[in-house]
Amino acid sequence: MYDDDDQLYTMSSQRKSYHHTSRGRRRARTDDIPKTITLPSPASRSSAAYAHLSKNAAAALVLAFCVASVVQFSHMLRPVHERGRHRRSLLSSLYLSAHSTLMPWAHHNLVDVTETPDPSRETALFWHIPKSGGTTAKRLYQCMGQTLAHRVGADPRFGHDKDSEIVVFEPHSGKDWKVVNVDTTIRAGIIKASNMGLIKSHTADLIFTMEPAFAGERLYDEDNKGRFLALFRHPVDRAVSMFYYLQSATWERTYRPEWAKMTVVEWANLPNFEEDYMIHKLVDKKFGEPVTETDLIIAKELVRQRFVVGLMKEMEESVRRFNIVLGLDVNSGRNAECMEEFFGPKDETPAIQEEEEKTLANTDTKNSNKHPKFDENSPEYKAIADRNRLDMILYQYVEKLFEEQKKIIDHYFDEDMEDISVAEHPEANKEDSVAELSPETESDSEVLAVDSRNLLNVEVSVPTQAQSNLVNVGKAFERTNSSTPFFWHVPKCGGTTVQRLYWCMGLSIANEVGGNPKFAAIVDRSTLQAFKPWTGNPGRVVNVDVSTHQGIMDANRRGFLRNAEQPEVDFISTSEFQFAYTMLYSPNHKARMFALFRHPIERQVSKFFYLRKATWEPTYNIHWQTMSLTEWASRERGENNWMVRKLVGKDPTSELGPDDLKIAMEIIRTKFLIGLLDRYQESIHRFNIFLGIDESTPRNQQCINEFTESRKSDRRGQKNEGNSYAHPEAKEGSPAWKSLSQIHSYDVALFKFIRQEYGNQARLFESNTAVQ
Repeated sequence: MYDDDDQLYTMSSQRKSYHHTSRGRRRARTDDIPKTITLPSPASRSSAAYAHLSKNAAAALVLAFCVASVVQFSHMLRPVHERGRHRRSLLSSLYLSAHSTLMPWAHHNLVDVTETPDPSRETALFWHIPKSGGTTAKRLYQCMGQTLAHRVGADPRFGHDKDSEIVVFEPHSGKDWKVVNVDTTIRAGIIKASNMGLIKSHTADLIFTMEPAFAGERLYDEDNKGRFLALFRHPVDRAVSMFYYLQSATWERTYRPEWAKMTVVEWANLPNFEEDYMIHKLVDKKFGEPVTETDLIIAKELVRQRFVVGLMKEMEESVRRFNIVLGLDVNSGRNAECMEEFFGPKDETPAIQEEEEKTLANTDTKNSNKHPKFDENSPEYKAIADRNRLDMILYQYVEKLFEEQKKIIDHYFDEDMEDISVAEHPEANKEDSVAELSPETESDSEVLAVDSRNLLNVEVSVPTQAQSNLVNVGKAFERTNSSTPFFWHVPKCGGTTVQRLYWCMGLSIANEVGGNPKFAAIVDRSTLQAFKPWTGNPGRVVNVDVSTHQGIMDANRRGFLRNAEQPEVDFISTSEFQFAYTMLYSPNHKARMFALFRHPIERQVSKFFYLRKATWEPTYNIHWQTMSLTEWASRERGENNWMVRKLVGKDPTSELGPDDLKIAMEIIRTKFLIGLLDRYQESIHRFNIFLGIDESTPRNQQCINEFTESRKSDRRGQKNEGNSYAHPEAKEGSPAWKSLSQIHSYDVALFKFIRQEYGNQARLFESNTAVQ
């Protein structure tokens, strides 16, 4: 993530290179090539690489971040035709998320969705979700002559199940399709395939499995990576299909004769009903073991970053994308014949009477079954949906991903996705056509489609958990054992300077620093501890990382803010507002919110100039180095209305509306002590009262003077010791200002409200105490 103050550290890493094997494939090897790169300081916000599940995992993720940074640098040195291989897509805001909850095995072993496919360097795996079209996909690629790994390969009938080496063979003579002699659909078969070196053998074009997490962790590694594909189906439709299938599928081990006379509702209410199948498989939990919203978060991130998703209801389009990823030419020869056989001629529309017949048209009678479909208001639908609550949410998310991934996949082999996206919108390069705004517009207030004044008198309520877990701002400013202050770190608003000020005063802060592996040698992670990370600085940190979802979950698991024995913490600091207050706080231990705000347009401009040089950041883009501010501001870059989205908990692809703005305003009004960057000195004075800081002590006065002067020198255009640089500003009324005002209209409206509330909160400090 980005921030206003960053010290730089260096670390050497290893760069991967590849050489051809005798099979014509590429095998990875590692050469020790020292490379100096920059990483954020302990006082700056950490990237997703610092998310960790354990001490070893943290170190591994840091190494992965280093490798990724080197690859980004080497991007500039590669020939043009190779540059797409490791790029990050800027076409979709959904793929610009700053933080990640990606599991370590997925981070290291799997190819990112945004990376251009290279079948010679990766082995594809298809997650076969039952009754979701997986059998059709398997038969299609058999038809195309692909070598597959699935159940057939280990069938004793073919005589290769006892072989100690990987063997490719044709199970049925004359049918011209091949398999490898392992069963990757089950755990025992995956272990055997791993021991036999399936991936390193480069013999399988596509691996099928029912165990995606287990296979991803056991089969692949950093030198032999995988690319995941899957067809998804609505959880209710899938469950209904499974019920009717298993009523007659005597050959299945899960067949139960008593189900033959059951109704769907009776079946859905069985105690051992298979709940949230997809979430269980993605996080590798046993059925019967409950899954939670935390598991949903992990599953969503895994699918977002590592799965090329298809939808059963969009089977032909899904297969088209899979073919691109697998490097299959389907315009002529055998592949074209197979596509026509499975989907019909291109100039004809198959006569499909229902979705399942469409996708299962080429399966045998064992896997295809006709059955009724239920309306979402029916008892059958509701009974199944109630038992698959998290899968329902995940499927809705997958539908969004399916739409977003089209842009990515269709441009995999173009020279550069950023250039293409600009080319698709040539008006974005015109100085005088930004957002089609009239030159008479005098300020952003006339540009905005949202007027906060029209919303002030509308009654809205704060979300339930925010109401129960956050202290009302009108409560007395006093330290209690039942609350801990929470500084919401809005990027590029002086948040790092605020933290450094309070470290100077000797306060203990929980942010990302305490989880930095750099300090693993001086702090034991087996217990929660506060420690001094820097010599000569009295500031302390707690050994947690609350800057990322994964770090917050880890802190929650370790009992942070819940254990009676935990070390003293003066406040926590993170940008993850909703996730932190729901995971770390409770009605028994509440958060007292405070934050420093800045005009959203100024914040965006600051971010732009920062990211032009911040090569260490995951959102760094080399193309921005040569862009003008007007060109960059001409269209949305993946972070519209950041503040409103964070406050109400909506991701970058979700649509915002006036109700979201109302809720964000109400949260600010009732729960936040407000500071303003352009009222820095007065804001810090209010924060000091809020935190119980004695401003009269020599040490505290020295710190206040030092960091107040730091802000003044920054405004004069000087570089301060915090590495904060002055930069050009967007003038109000300029094309850049107008365009950004439209893109961030809800944040601009919110900020106007915040500024008003800042004035209103002055009454809380009339006698240096808050009012009830």
